[in-house]
Amino acid sequence: MGQTIIDLTLVIEEGMPGHATHGRTPVRLAGSLNHWAYAATERRNPYDGRRLSFQNEQWVLNGNTGTHMDAPWHANPDTMLSAERVPIECGFGPAVWLDCTAACTPRGVITPELLEAAEAASGERIQRGDIVLLHTGWSRFITSDKERYLTEHPGLSKEAGEWLRAKGIRTLGIDTPTPETPEGGYSAPIHMNFLRPESLGLQPDDFVAIIENLVNIDRITTHRFQFIGMPLPLSGSSASPIRAIAVVDT
Repeated sequence: MGQTIIDLTLVIEEGMPGHATHGRTPVRLAGSLNHWAYAATERRNPYDGRRLSFQNEQWVLNGNTGTHMDAPWHANPDTMLSAERVPIECGFGPAVWLDCTAACTPRGVITPELLEAAEAASGERIQRGDIVLLHTGWSRFITSDKERYLTEHPGLSKEAGEWLRAKGIRTLGIDTPTPETPEGGYSAPIHMNFLRPESLGLQPDDFVAIIENLVNIDRITTHRFQFIGMPLPLSGSSASPIRAIAVVDT
């Protein structure tokens, strides 16, 4: 038995689309080393005799840059769960992806009925503790129409978030800049449900992590697979970029 790996991650680069509330991110700055600065040195590669050199860069970025995971601290002022304290299991484990392209219209709404139909069509059942990825198809606008990607995206209704919460999922990932609808973004029901569990009368650790800006979900050849996409342990950060991949047994 072999494995196929599918990369679900946006390339991090200046000018990439990002939610307006997160500011200009990322910004790439010159580092303290560059290959050209070694031109006057006589340090040599011991294997081929060529001049050796090193390069580095400085990056300034918001934790909510590109394909990233929101920690509860992103939406909950009363939690201690920032990026470095999010359990590894939120970004590693059994996963299911659902085809939600029926909502791939400007400001489309993913409803519980749509999720139920997508789950049935997948041939899989969401199990408690699963990581669930939703493929809307909206990521196709990331490069072709950034403004549309950021402002006209589909999202989940409040009831759809409650449907997923009732399934006991561990993490939700989606190929849009936010799981909220543009209209629902003001009250942010998905973020409040998933990242502020106390508002539902639940324990602080009963949160659902959120992954945004995924790509290539529909390239995963089976609806059940292994997901890997863990946040960096950025102390006190409300979110972290991740390298998201799907691992499929073949």
